[in-house]
Amino acid sequence: MNITVNESMELFVDTLQKCGVHLLEMNDDDIGYYIFEEFDVGATTFLHDNTLLILKTANLINEEISQKSSELRSKFMNLQDTDQWNVNSVKSSKEWREILELSDEIKSLMITTTQIGKI
Repeated sequence: MNITVNESMELFVDTLQKCGVHLLEMNDDDIGYYIFEEFDVGATTFLHDNTLLILKTANLINEEISQKSSELRSKFMNLQDTDQWNVNSVKSSKEWREILELSDEIKSLMITTTQIGKI
C-alpha cells in the first residue's frame, strides 16, 4: 500500500510526538508504550532516509531537519538490543536523554521554520 507525501508528513510528525522529554513525566507503562512500541515503529519507517528524502524533495522539511531526523533514528536504533533498551534507562541514561532532547529540537525547528503548523 502506497501512502501520499502528505500522509508521510503526518506520520513523520506523529512519530516525533511519541518521543521527547515530556515522556519523563509519564508512568513506566506509558513510557514503554510510547518509546518501545509507537516510536519504534515510526522511527523505523518515517525517520528512514528514503522517507526523509521524499519529504525534503516536497519541501515539507529542510536539510537541517532531515539530518537531525536521520541522526535521531540512528541513535535510537543503536540502543536496540543493548542493556539500555528498558524504561529505567530511558529515565536515567545520557544516551536516552540525548534522543529525547533531539526529538524536541527537531519539533522546535519545524515550528520555527514554519514547516508545519502546531505539533
